[in-house]
Amino acid sequence: MHTNIRKWGNSAGTIIPAPVLAEAGLSLGDAVEIEVVDGKIVITQAAPRYSLDDLLRASPIDSITLDDEDKAWIHDESVGKELG
Repeated sequence: MHTNIRKWGNSAGTIIPAPVLAEAGLSLGDAVEIEVVDGKIVITQAAPRYSLDDLLRASPIDSITLDDEDKAWIHDESVGKELG
């Protein structure tokens, strides 16, 4: 399929036709990785990135258990580079 590269702010971009997106399994808003491989621009879907909060939110509450050692320090102040 033919398309053109156009100026987009200080960068360049092109239109990806809907059938090409669908065939690649991509949708509007998907995160992608872009790289050059053997002189060709390759766009692939990016692996999802999850924060600890995302992962904990998705975990059933009964899967998280605190033992006595955990309970001993869980409410302590930060002592290093921990995030509060």
